[in-house]
Amino acid sequence: MNPEATVRQFISAFSKSWPQDFDAALAPLAEDASYQIVTPTVEPIRGRAAIKAALLGMKERVTDQKHVMKAVAADGNTVFTERVDSSLRNGHWVEIPLVAVFELNDRGQIQSWREYLDLACVAQKHGMSSDALLNSLKALTS
Repeated sequence: MNPEATVRQFISAFSKSWPQDFDAALAPLAEDASYQIVTPTVEPIRGRAAIKAALLGMKERVTDQKHVMKAVAADGNTVFTERVDSSLRNGHWVEIPLVAVFELNDRGQIQSWREYLDLACVAQKHGMSSDALLNSLKALTS
C-alpha cells in the first residue's frame, strides 16, 4: 500500500464515529509512532499504546466525532491532509478545520502524526478558554 492509501485507510477508521476497535484502527501506526495533537503547542505523545490511551481519554470528553477529508497530497513518505473534524461535546457539535501531516517509515507504517489547528478558535467553539482547552489536551499527553 502506498503512503497516501495508508493514511486514507487510517483516517477512514475515524471518519464516521469513534472506532469500535481501537487496536485495529491504530494498526497502521508504528509501535513507536508519535502523535502531536496541536503542533507545536502540545508535546507529542509517543508510542502506539500511549496514543491509544490519549484517544480513549479524548473519547470520554468528546462523546462522538467524525471527519470529512477535504484534500490529500503526498510527497514520498509524507502525506498532508486537510480535514474538517466534528466533535460532539456536552451535546453540541463543533467543526474544527485542521491540517495533519503524516510521515511513514520504510515499512509503510505511520511514524509521525502532527495536527495543526487554531487552538483559540477550537476553545471558543467549545465554550472554553484557550488555557482550559490547552490544559485539557496536555492532561491527555502526560
